[in-house]
Amino acid sequence: MEYFIICLAVVCFTGQFAFTKIFEKLVKSSFISTLVMLIVTSIFGALIFLIVGGFKVEFSLFSFILAIIFAIIMIPYYLIGVKVLSLGSLAVYSVFMMLGGMLVPFFYGVIFLSEQITISKIIGTVLLTTFIILQGVSQEKNATPVKEENRLINKNKKRLFFILCLVIFFINGLTGVIAKAHEIGPNPINEASFSTLYCALTALFSFIALIIVMVKNRKTNPTSLKPVLKLKPIITMLLIGATAHTGNFLHLLVAEKVPASVQFPLVSGGVIVLSAIASRVIFKEKITKVEWLSVLGAFIATVLFAF
Repeated sequence: MEYFIICLAVVCFTGQFAFTKIFEKLVKSSFISTLVMLIVTSIFGALIFLIVGGFKVEFSLFSFILAIIFAIIMIPYYLIGVKVLSLGSLAVYSVFMMLGGMLVPFFYGVIFLSEQITISKIIGTVLLTTFIILQGVSQEKNATPVKEENRLINKNKKRLFFILCLVIFFINGLTGVIAKAHEIGPNPINEASFSTLYCALTALFSFIALIIVMVKNRKTNPTSLKPVLKLKPIITMLLIGATAHTGNFLHLLVAEKVPASVQFPLVSGGVIVLSAIASRVIFKEKITKVEWLSVLGAFIATVLFAF
């Protein structure tokens, strides 16, 4: 049953990436539109988990502190994530995101929780590191326009894409560490309550950030808000919230029963493959041979982490 739940989480996370890509295409993301998206998705997520928890929210100081940290991390996670998807491929983005979600908790489990490390996991770590380097090389060597000024712009865009992917790598890994730390910590509240807390706090912090930005940029605010308040973007935001928070909830549900060094690699490998397929089939994105090789290699390395 735990592994079936992990498979459902894989589908949810892949859907989250795809809907985020669609959102970026609909509104041409800005700081303001992303904050609005984060508020809507978080409120929707909190409502989902309130229903799941029977409208009862448990509380403990330990869980509340971790929920605050989780919420604070979510803001740059989404802001950078939407920006990354406007610069490059969904397939490449998912590789970095999910590898971070796998490797960082893996080392956390080995170093701090004394989880078993095997030869296959060491080989997997080396392979994943290699494929991340390959992605960086691929971004630098991609074909560029003939004009010198366009070539420079394109090269800078690829470099920024790669750098932001690395940031996402570590942020997503940290969310996995927090989720695992909560489940094994002293007096943790149940998964639905914890999810309700961090969703509500994420919405609150995002709202505060939005107010600050709007006060500082009063002249541009009306035009910045218009694209995101249309019907299609609103529906897309709700779908992002449903898939992202359902995936996180399923992740939390099995965190106590499945070792971190097994759970996160399985989720990562599945999402990497499904996202590559979605990138090619749904968004018609061109994926280079090196990028396909990285996707395949990341999946093989993920399988190795399970042994």
